[in-house]
Amino acid sequence: MKSLDLGRYLNGRNDPEDVLPTLAAEDLAALADALFSHLDTMDPEFGAQAWYDSVVDEISRRAASPSDATGVA
Repeated sequence: MKSLDLGRYLNGRNDPEDVLPTLAAEDLAALADALFSHLDTMDPEFGAQAWYDSVVDEISRRAASPSDATGVA
């Protein structure tokens, strides 16, 4: 996921609780990876940790309920 794509999540007005359930499993994994890399920089954007925590929660929720593993979209 490119920085520009990550900015769409971090700088947008969308709530992670609304967005994350709609993502396909591959997109959710890519977002988790991009956020993890972003948090490892010297100056991560405000809100990145909250988004990352929400992504981890969504991945855990899907793992507990395999029927939801592909997302709603």
